[in-house]
Amino acid sequence: MRQLTEYDRVMIYRFETDGSGIVVAEDKQPELEPFLGLHYPASDIPKQARQLYYKNWVRIIVNVNDAPVPIYPLNNPITHKNLDLSYATLRSVSPIHIEYLQNMGVSASLCISLINDQKLWGLIVCHHYSPKFVPYELRQACELLGQFMSVELFRQYQKNWEAYQKKVKKIQQLFRQELSGHESDLINRIRTMIDSSGQYLLELVNAQGVVIGLQGELTEFGETLPKSDLHDLLSWLRSCYPEEIFYTDRLAEIYPPAQNYINKAAGLLAISIYLDQATYQIVWFRSEIIQTVTWGGNPNKPVFIDDNNQVRLSPRKSFEAWKETVSGHALGWNELEINAAMELRNTLMLAVLHFSHFALEEVAKRAEMANRSKSEFLANMSHEIRTPMNAILGFCDLLKGLVEDEKQQSYLDAIAAGGRALIGLIDDILDLSKIEAGKLQLEYQPMNLPILLQEIQQIFLPTAMAKGLSLQINIEPNVPKIIEFDEVRLRQILFNIVGNAIKFTEEGSVTISVRAQNCDHDSRVTLEIMIADTGMGISPDQHQQIFEAFVQSEGQSNRRYGGTGLGLAITRRLTNLLGGKLTLESQLGLGSVFTFAFPDVQITQSHQLINLQTSLNLSDFMPSTILVVDDVQSNRNLIAGYFDNTEHLLLQAQDGYQAIAMAETHHPDVILMDLRMPDLDGIATSKLIKANPQTANIPIVMLTASVAAQDFELSQNLCQGYLRKPVNQEQLAAVFSDILPRQINIKPPKIPQKFPEKIAIDITKLPLNKLRELQQLLQEEEDKGWQELRDRMTQRQLRSFLRRLQKLVKNYPWKPLEDYVTILDQQFTDFDWDHLPDTINNFPTLRRSLQQLDSP
Repeated sequence: MRQLTEYDRVMIYRFETDGSGIVVAEDKQPELEPFLGLHYPASDIPKQARQLYYKNWVRIIVNVNDAPVPIYPLNNPITHKNLDLSYATLRSVSPIHIEYLQNMGVSASLCISLINDQKLWGLIVCHHYSPKFVPYELRQACELLGQFMSVELFRQYQKNWEAYQKKVKKIQQLFRQELSGHESDLINRIRTMIDSSGQYLLELVNAQGVVIGLQGELTEFGETLPKSDLHDLLSWLRSCYPEEIFYTDRLAEIYPPAQNYINKAAGLLAISIYLDQATYQIVWFRSEIIQTVTWGGNPNKPVFIDDNNQVRLSPRKSFEAWKETVSGHALGWNELEINAAMELRNTLMLAVLHFSHFALEEVAKRAEMANRSKSEFLANMSHEIRTPMNAILGFCDLLKGLVEDEKQQSYLDAIAAGGRALIGLIDDILDLSKIEAGKLQLEYQPMNLPILLQEIQQIFLPTAMAKGLSLQINIEPNVPKIIEFDEVRLRQILFNIVGNAIKFTEEGSVTISVRAQNCDHDSRVTLEIMIADTGMGISPDQHQQIFEAFVQSEGQSNRRYGGTGLGLAITRRLTNLLGGKLTLESQLGLGSVFTFAFPDVQITQSHQLINLQTSLNLSDFMPSTILVVDDVQSNRNLIAGYFDNTEHLLLQAQDGYQAIAMAETHHPDVILMDLRMPDLDGIATSKLIKANPQTANIPIVMLTASVAAQDFELSQNLCQGYLRKPVNQEQLAAVFSDILPRQINIKPPKIPQKFPEKIAIDITKLPLNKLRELQQLLQEEEDKGWQELRDRMTQRQLRSFLRRLQKLVKNYPWKPLEDYVTILDQQFTDFDWDHLPDTINNFPTLRRSLQQLDSP
């Protein structure tokens, strides 16, 4: 480089981890004093200057004594900001740097950046003791040489890394072999490994001593500390530095007791695992290295007060060698050693999990015991949650028919939506094993997509608002409202992704967007659902890994955010089962966009959904005697609430013995039997009832919160119906349809089924001002309740709409309105779903006819 540029001195200056630098190579004129081996503090090349060196391969100063020429105007007239001269070759440098070079006697300089792995590794620094200009072609050659050397640096780094990795993998394989076995005592297995392979553990990170702490038990090798000091040190690490990995080469500066054993533990590298309230640690020690560092002048750069009374650094005036003895330090831990420690942590984690898993299952065969325990746990958990949720959802259902206030209805809807979501989560957990086994059955039924999205929004809105986030839904106009799809699985997908988006977003918004693209014919579309957030984002190299089971995004704090790493894995598998495709667009710090594309989705008409929602009422059956058997009082009260305002006789029993006695005494028409009860459960009670000739013919409907398959199989031969909690009125009526006789209704003569599209104005009963008031009220009804009713057409909405119109008829006895209400009431009573949609659609005819009053 000196032959090429003809500078007086050329040096290679390498940056250390603390920002200081050292001259590692030099070529110079013979009469110049050597700088080779000299250290320079980080303040000699501050952070801002290093950023410029990283951006520019070549920086040149032709004459340090040249006066800089100002640029006019100071601000860009378009942007009104300072000009960015970062990439300008003739950009002047800091006055402090000019003074620094002048104090060294340097008149010209040229710096070429050396970059390794996207970091500024060092500089090729050229000094000349008289002004010197380097032509453009030569600067280009210097830049090329700097780029070539940077590539070589990276190649050497990769070569060293690969060699070290081979060594690490060899040691890890040895440890895996040592840790593999069938003993359930992990501590003894670790001690055996240390006795045979402790030296390898030290060589892994070039340490002099190591201690392994497993739940308070210590195993040592090499140069370590007394037991009492080790316990104190590990306790301090757990409380002050509970990170997965922690390292320092100056332990005594942050942990003063280490001053007493600095000859053994001046530096420390620790890995920790926290699992089930147990702590597992490996700590390596390095001894003190007392060394003499030769600085290129006093490293403690002085400061002074300038004419403006401002404190500023003073460029060094003396560059004579300044020697300093450094003590209390150990050799620093390099990147390769830190990565090797993390790899070992992963190996230890697997060993801990293996032995913990083995200890729980050593009574029986591992796989069989695990499956049985999981099934029993999930069944019990489901039962314990479904039992109170049965009452919550049931009483919500009862209150909906009694509450007319819209605000109170919204509260009930929120409670019911949250309860249904919880039940859905329980069902999702139970389905996980089916997904993994490939036995999950999809159920395609008509579903209302906007309503599902609103429920998702309603569930997560309180959490989003608590974090100051906006949770929005954008549905394009061409998206069909009713589609043929598996609503349970789509709900599970949206619940996972929206929940994650809110969890990992600290500010901004989460947006659910839906659009549709037409396929070959109008009855099917390609449905696209996008969930976008402004959260922490995901690194591109993690986009595939995060969809694997038990894997979470790098940088995600498990302590802060929690999670099992299963949500995204389940989401992708469900998406594939539904014939869809899941894509991810994300960058760290720039948020994420999850896009679900489902091709060939069937569009369903609204009236088809109405038919599905139409069901029998409990009052549709002949008056009957019904025995309710349940040990939980709230469940009995709920069933009793369902039969309020009916002519049925309801009997209650709180256990199996009472049920047997009441069945023999009252001989009910049907028994609603809870499956799980203390002392005598539902199956045992049913067997005794069926074994008695006097009660054997009584139909039994089993009610249960259990999800165990064996419970269903055992009850099949004993009961005539099987309902899983939470149970609602429609489900009870549906199961009674095969057991109880129905009422015989004699219907009045039919009135016209269709409402005329055009009606004449009748002003014989109402004055003009009253008709105008009615017109305004009909307009308000059309803008609010009618719009939603037309889109959803549920029984509850129809009933509420009819009640409101009946009140209007009382206050405004206008004949066309009376006729409309009479027709609507008759069609609703007869479940005339063929004509109801047309009648609802004709409602605006009333308002339009009244508008003629104000027409000229």
